[in-house]
Amino acid sequence: MSPDEWNKSGSFHLQLFSHIRPLDQGFEALEPLLEVIESLSDELRPDRIHHTQRVLKYSRQKLHQRLHESHTDTNTVIRLVRSQPPAVGVRLYGWEHDNQPISSVEISISPFAFLREPGQSERRAGQLVAFVRAIASRLPLTFGLGHSFTDLCLGTDPRKEDMSTPRPIYETFWLNVYGSAMVQAIGRQRLLSTPSVLMEELPHGAVLWLTRPTPADFDSEEARLAQARALVHLRPELLLDSTLATLRQRSLEFVPILMEFDPDVADILRKEADFQGVLGGKRSLVERFNHYHPPAVSEWLPASQAPAPDVDNVQASIDTYEDLYAEQLVALFHTDVPQVMEGTLEALPHLDWHLWHAGWGKSLSHEQRETLVPALGAFLGRYLVDVLGGRWVPRKKLEEAAVIIGDRAWLPFLRARHALQSQEAPLDYSCSQLFRTAQRLARAHSLL
Repeated sequence: MSPDEWNKSGSFHLQLFSHIRPLDQGFEALEPLLEVIESLSDELRPDRIHHTQRVLKYSRQKLHQRLHESHTDTNTVIRLVRSQPPAVGVRLYGWEHDNQPISSVEISISPFAFLREPGQSERRAGQLVAFVRAIASRLPLTFGLGHSFTDLCLGTDPRKEDMSTPRPIYETFWLNVYGSAMVQAIGRQRLLSTPSVLMEELPHGAVLWLTRPTPADFDSEEARLAQARALVHLRPELLLDSTLATLRQRSLEFVPILMEFDPDVADILRKEADFQGVLGGKRSLVERFNHYHPPAVSEWLPASQAPAPDVDNVQASIDTYEDLYAEQLVALFHTDVPQVMEGTLEALPHLDWHLWHAGWGKSLSHEQRETLVPALGAFLGRYLVDVLGGRWVPRKKLEEAAVIIGDRAWLPFLRARHALQSQEAPLDYSCSQLFRTAQRLARAHSLL
């Protein structure tokens, strides 16, 4: 597994701050920034306006006409997006902090793998640096950074939620911009002697510098050493060894580890691990999930012991299971779990994951549970019948209703009852596990 497959939600984040709010000065003050955005390469340039009441094709004239929609109280925001991969968002913000005007220009690029593409990483890094230069020539910058967004969020900076305020230097990034006030506080000569691969003075007294040629290897040993050396140079009271150790520990989160999940629930666990991502502690989750095994399936009887139908009309009961109850589940979850509309086996782990992840087993009222248990049981039973060739044995008490496959009678409604009894129950008593167990035993029975 590659690092980009491991960190599927990884993106690149560039943010530049200024004490000038061009959005307050009319459209003419905004146009120099729009020129820079429009000069981005074809693979980065946004083509849609996203802050308006509906998404519009970008043009400067259309943005001018709809600029009023960017204002909310004292805040302004313009969102431009790219409609084709890679996903690119360009945002222009304006707000106040402690009665001081602040603006920012941001670019986000997803997936991060775009900046790692072989043969393209240096060129694309150069485009980002050129973008910063161009913005700095049109807007005095107070601070800026460009880095992996995931790594940025994992960082130790206590002000990472608001990078706009004056701050001590807690971390260094791939791309760093220090405005004139920060330069003066550090000392221009000290800053200019910081270990870096690029150090460049910008207009209005700001300085741009890079720790590595590209952001692609931000978590590598070389990049962490470069980040640590630069930080220790700027903060002499810090120790290189401890600073580097902290960064190395963070890099471990980006190192893929093998997912050795129980095969009956592997799809469910993998979906949860991918959803949480590196920011959600994916590494520790995978380590925990590697040791997880659900309880053995107990919702079955030997076929010879399954009670006979006790309903007045067998076929009418079966029709109720499949046409009413199962369709109720489709109606309940077709938005959150669109796979249930397709009728394929992939629907089962997606449904199990949603029930588990959303905490359905914990949050249901008694009435809701009594509605969902028949729907879930019938949905599972329909797979046992349609895919494995099972035969319904209806009963007045739903938990006794069975599907006969080979020498076993499976109890899908009882399984559904168990799956909705607590927060973790949708995983411990998943539909996927029962189906796969029934599938294996049916194959084994057919070979006898």
